[in-house]
Amino acid sequence: MSVFSLARLVTAGDRGARIRLAGMAAGVAVGVALLLLLWGAYDALASRAERSTWTTLSAGVSPQQVSDPAAAAPSDDTVLASSTPDYFMGRTITRIDVAASPGSTVAVPGVGRAPLAGTYYASPALAALIDAHPADELGARYGTRAGVIGHAGLASPDSLVVVTGTAAGDLNPSRGGSGADESQFGVWSVAGFGGAAYPNVAYRTVAIIGAIAILLPVLILVGVVTRLGAAERAERFATLRLIGATPRRVADIAAAETGVTSLAGAFAGALSAWLLSPIAARIEVGDGRFFRTDLTVAPFTVIAVVAGVVAVSTAVAWWRTAHAGIGPLGVSREQSERRPAAFAVVPLIAGTTLMLGVTLTSVLGSPLYGVEMLLVLGFLLISLGLVTSGPVLTYWVAHLAARGVRGTAGVIAMNRIRQHPRATFRAVSGLVAAVFMVSVFAAAVTTVTAQSAQADGSDRLAKSTVLAYLATRPTEADAAITQASRVAHTPGVTVAAIGHHHPEEGVVFAASDAARLGLPVPAGADHVQVASDYFEGGPPVVSATAAPDTAPAILLIATDGTASSTERARTAVLRSGVRLALPPATRTELAASALQTTANRYAGLTGLGMLVATIISAVSLAVSTTAAILDRKRVLGLLRLTGMPVSTLRRVILAETALPLATVFALCIGLGFLAAWCVVAGLTEGRRTVSWPDRSYFLALAASLLLAAAAVAGTFRTAHKNTEISVTRYE
Repeated sequence: MSVFSLARLVTAGDRGARIRLAGMAAGVAVGVALLLLLWGAYDALASRAERSTWTTLSAGVSPQQVSDPAAAAPSDDTVLASSTPDYFMGRTITRIDVAASPGSTVAVPGVGRAPLAGTYYASPALAALIDAHPADELGARYGTRAGVIGHAGLASPDSLVVVTGTAAGDLNPSRGGSGADESQFGVWSVAGFGGAAYPNVAYRTVAIIGAIAILLPVLILVGVVTRLGAAERAERFATLRLIGATPRRVADIAAAETGVTSLAGAFAGALSAWLLSPIAARIEVGDGRFFRTDLTVAPFTVIAVVAGVVAVSTAVAWWRTAHAGIGPLGVSREQSERRPAAFAVVPLIAGTTLMLGVTLTSVLGSPLYGVEMLLVLGFLLISLGLVTSGPVLTYWVAHLAARGVRGTAGVIAMNRIRQHPRATFRAVSGLVAAVFMVSVFAAAVTTVTAQSAQADGSDRLAKSTVLAYLATRPTEADAAITQASRVAHTPGVTVAAIGHHHPEEGVVFAASDAARLGLPVPAGADHVQVASDYFEGGPPVVSATAAPDTAPAILLIATDGTASSTERARTAVLRSGVRLALPPATRTELAASALQTTANRYAGLTGLGMLVATIISAVSLAVSTTAAILDRKRVLGLLRLTGMPVSTLRRVILAETALPLATVFALCIGLGFLAAWCVVAGLTEGRRTVSWPDRSYFLALAASLLLAAAAVAGTFRTAHKNTEISVTRYE
């Protein structure tokens, strides 16, 4: 009889065995589906970053900053371009102005040949916004639409991007972005546009560490489900040994069973990942949703993942069975595990030492070569070290606790843990990994700047007021005043006032303009000095001053407070011809723009990572606890037969779950915060650090513990059903 036929006869001969195999296949399917979705998301973040960072002109092909665009006409091999943000009803629009020659060969991502002067290409999301609003609120800013930007030039279906054609002389070298966009300041000559998968090595390192953090609970889940029904399977294998099967033959049967089951589960997981990808693509991360094609994993990768999961599962099953020492009487008595060696804590100590050493040298100003990979290695060692050292620590704690325990449940639980520390800790290893990863994510996200525009007040600059910082020269002051007067006639605009630079600090306004803006004007003053903090939402600090002889600094446009009026005012400024240093924006938008760093945009990933790790850990705990009950149903049934109540059995299960978790709970939290600090401080040479997390972290921990309690409580019914007196008597 072939190995596969014998495996089917032995391992799937009854309903219980078939349920066990179905459970294994389902667990593998979940693991493979998550693995492929996470793999696709990791690649998607890189590819969409590459599609969005082409707007970073300084990173283009042969970039050269241009001080006089009118004198640096574009050639067929180069274009002149500037990148600035624009705003519309609280949303940021990326605007690229391009001046190209008639025979230009430079392709714009998602567009192709640069648009002609006076025309524009918009992303589908922006085109829909333009079509849904009057032209004087948005569309008139850009000219005539020539087409829509394709997938290749957009990070997301939600991206708001516009590429406008312009003349070289209309590009303003004094104009740039704000906050995170300051590197885009000015006009650039480029021979081509190109993006980067990651803004820098530091963020690539963080992405790798994040992938490790998510994958560890997934791998633990796969490992747990492949051990379902280990005791029942051992009984069947012992029967084979009794009728003459060799140890190698038994190991081959175990490998065949696991291989076929994991193959079915892996195929189901791959199919599930493909079916779930449209749903996963709708999750907003960073710059918005994904395109579905972003999450599509290459066929070769799918085959490699499926083959890898099947090969590893099969090899582990063969090795476990071959070294389990199953003989003809192999299951007549439960065998204690070999005492875990203290050497198992070495990876944890080594990883902690490595991360601390690398970070301290970096903070002290002497970073080691390859600090990024050293931090990744240290994080990997800590992650694996928590899993390998858990049984050792659990054994030590159970050994100490056994001396003082008095109750029946405590005695049974502590002795069970001492005899099977690996199996006991394996049940909670997924939750342990989740607590560690949640702590890492929660601590790391605290490095993100958390600030916002100051609140409105009767004496504060209204959030509906548009600020246009100017780049005009003193000789252009009269022209700027004329242009500002045109803006003042825009429907919904109540005041349009120009302020000049003060020689020391702040901005100088005519007293009449200041009064119309609602500022307190000292009696008899012709001009007033306003402190700069006022334009960021601070209190108005006003004092009398002399008439200015400096260049115009700012154009303030007060509106009636409606969103439509604000957008009409912004459009009027952009069409007025006034030379701008920054795009017209409200103080709220300027404050938000200052926060648009890569770290801030992807801060939302931490919540997703915490959620995935928590859910996977709860599933792992439920499966492993159920498996442990099924493996010991004979022993527990005999205890029930001797009169032990069900309540005592429940307390045994709780104690066996609580002790290993309590042993490493504080350690996981501490190491999570330490690892996050090492990564953040080590990659930035101490310029960034972490702080105490907000309440969402504690809610996540509470949710983890509640899910764990629910998972354990869900196994009580299984324990009661499989240890009933009738079941034990039948056996």
